[in-house]
Amino acid sequence: ISITEIAALIERHGERLLERNIRRYLGLQGNRVNEGIRDTLNSDEKNNFYFYNNGITLTCDSFSYNALQNGDYQVRVENLQIINGGQTCMTIFKTLQQPNLFPQNTPAYVLVRLYQLPTDNDDLVQKITYATNSQNPVDLKDLRANDNLQQRLEMDIQQLGFNYRRKRSDTGTKSTDITSGVAAEAILAVWRQKPHQAKFFTREHFGKLYNVIFTEQLNGAQVVIAVQLYRIAEKRRKRPNPNDPACVRYASCFIAMQMGRRLLKKMNLQMKEIDHRNFEDVTQLINLEGENYFYDSVRDVQKALQVLYGSQEISLQQLAATFRRGDLIEKLQQMEIH
Repeated sequence: ISITEIAALIERHGERLLERNIRRYLGLQGNRVNEGIRDTLNSDEKNNFYFYNNGITLTCDSFSYNALQNGDYQVRVENLQIINGGQTCMTIFKTLQQPNLFPQNTPAYVLVRLYQLPTDNDDLVQKITYATNSQNPVDLKDLRANDNLQQRLEMDIQQLGFNYRRKRSDTGTKSTDITSGVAAEAILAVWRQKPHQAKFFTREHFGKLYNVIFTEQLNGAQVVIAVQLYRIAEKRRKRPNPNDPACVRYASCFIAMQMGRRLLKKMNLQMKEIDHRNFEDVTQLINLEGENYFYDSVRDVQKALQVLYGSQEISLQQLAATFRRGDLIEKLQQMEIH
């Protein structure tokens, strides 16, 4: 049915239609799915909305319509409830409230499934609600897995003796395996120098941050090198030595960023110059100096923390919060690498 009909339905009855829905409306700000719905409705692709959206599931006690009509059926419904697709309905309503959009909206439709259920069968309603809301979600990594860029990286990395797992699998990983998720974290931390986003924005690595991480210029050698540095820092985060400072448990992506800067300084290279031709030399240097790069980078983080906090004692809560912010990155980037 037309999205304008959905908006009118919400306008007339409000959130009473969502009493059997598992969630209240989650809003637009910071909700990737709802933002995507709004962006489609505000774009030239609104007429394709039917194909992009999973649709809406409704239940009622009874419904009737005139089967003799050729189309544009008017359906009379009693005790209507939205049990799946409440976020879609509310986002349509909120979007079409924008000035000038509602009256000028070009045709856009959404799939609707309407089930008439006995009034005394709450158990069946619960089962339908559970089933329609609990199917395996498609991770954004899955949607990107067949991108030309991901396929090219898979071939690049394979030629270097590693296996790039661009698709999710239930099989265990080996030391030569690199999942696309780990690659994204490593690249964002080491080469893009956004360690806070690498650690705390993982949901957006294959969404809003995808084109920042996986540029057309990125090659397999750069991916593997970033992952090697990242793994050194992550290994110590998970299994710190007894004498490691507390920041090691929180700062793996920041440490990996500094390790990447040290590596490039030592090799007298820019990141864009790393490729299959110098891959063995770079890897050999990591094997020889990786641990030293780690310790030196830990000291960088300690110095940056001292600049931010001076001599005051830092609680673990403060420490964890610091690595979610960007000001520490600026302090690290200002440090000269020796």
